Amino acid sequence: MLLMKIVNVMASSLDGRIGVHDREGDAERLDVGMSNSSDQDHLRKQIEASDAIIVGASSIRANGSCLDHPGKNRKPPVWFIFAQTPIPESFEFWKQKHIRRVLVSAAALPIVAGSDVENLIYGSADPAMFLALYLRLQNFQRALLFGGGVVNSWFYNQKLVDQLELTLAPMMIGKPDSPYLVAPALREAVQFLLDSSQISESFVFLSYSVVYRP
Repeated sequence: MLLMKIVNVMASSLDGRIGVHDREGDAERLDVGMSNSSDQDHLRKQIEASDAIIVGASSIRANGSCLDHPGKNRKPPVWFIFAQTPIPESFEFWKQKHIRRVLVSAAALPIVAGSDVENLIYGSADPAMFLALYLRLQNFQRALLFGGGVVNSWFYNQKLVDQLELTLAPMMIGKPDSPYLVAPALREAVQFLLDSSQISESFVFLSYSVVYRP
C-alpha cells in the first residue's frame, strides 16, 4: 500500500478566521482581501501536485462548482465533499462530469441523474478515519484538505494531517460569526514545525509539518 499524505491548505486572517462568512466564494475572498494573485497561484500549484481534494459542502455552496484545475499527471483531482444535506440541482457542480466528484455523508443523499456523482456513506463511523482509510485503500497519494473549520478539526483530532500550507492575509475580520480555521474545538493542541516561509504583498505563506504527541 502506498503512503498517503494529507495537506491542509488554508488562508486565514490574523485573528484566525478563514472568511468573513461561511458562504464566501473565491471571487469575494479576493475582493475583501483574504486572497491575492500569489495566493491563487500557490493554491493551484498545490492542486497540481495532488490527486484528491477534501472539502466541506459549504465550499461548493459558495462557488457552485469544484475548482476546475488539473492535478497530478495533468488529471483533475478527485473531489471528496462532506455533505449532510442535498446540494441544489441548479449548481454547475452537477455538470462537471470531467471531474470525479464524491459526496461523503452519514446517510444517502439525492444524486442528480446522469451527473456521475458518487456517494460514500460512512454511517456511524468517524468521518475523517473513514475517508482516510478509503483514500489509502484506493492508492491516493496526496490529498488536499480545504476545510472548512469543522472538517479540519475532524482530521486534526484523528491525527491525520501531515502538513499545513497556511496563507496569512494582512487583515483582521473581528466578527463573532466568522468561521475559524478549526471549529468547534480540538481535543488537544497541535504543534507545527516551520519548513519554509515566503512573503508577497504583505501576505505570508507558511509551510509547516504537523507534530503530534505520541
